[in-house]
Amino acid sequence: MGRREWAKWWESVTEWTPEDVWTDFLGKRRKYERVKEELLGTDLLPVLRKALADGDSSYAVFSLVEEEAGDRPELFRELVPDLYPYTLSLGPPGIFSRRALRALSRPGTPHAELAPLVAATLRDEVTDVFAMRALAMLLEDVNDLTLLARWREAALTSPDEDVRELPDEYPESEYPPPDAPQEP
Repeated sequence: MGRREWAKWWESVTEWTPEDVWTDFLGKRRKYERVKEELLGTDLLPVLRKALADGDSSYAVFSLVEEEAGDRPELFRELVPDLYPYTLSLGPPGIFSRRALRALSRPGTPHAELAPLVAATLRDEVTDVFAMRALAMLLEDVNDLTLLARWREAALTSPDEDVRELPDEYPESEYPPPDAPQEP
């Protein structure tokens, strides 16, 4: 874009009223919804898996899963193994990937897809205080009290002192395992 075109564009943008901006926003939102529907009509999983593996467009995947999980849970549940490594971060990727997995949650339904992944983490990462904290956050977010109880047991027996302190933040009294007797 040359200097003259840029100046013309800048002038047109600065003359926009809030109503113009709102109308433009609505038009772009409708276009986004159309493109998203086209995307959802394709063989999407390989593309999403590649995006997660590459990492450069992972936030777009997190957003799509969060938006569409309620309508297409069977499709997005297949991505759980690809999303899971991101959830073990305390930073933004962890936050957004946990939100995506929370969108796939159904109250009272255990996460069969998560169980083997959590078991591997409890076996391999039990001394990583950051991964263990992020895992507890995930299990709380998806409300899987069975897996949270397993996490608590593993954390309490960890060789790492900092990890052993984590269960204090997720006491059994507040997060009872499903088979625990309920207090009146």
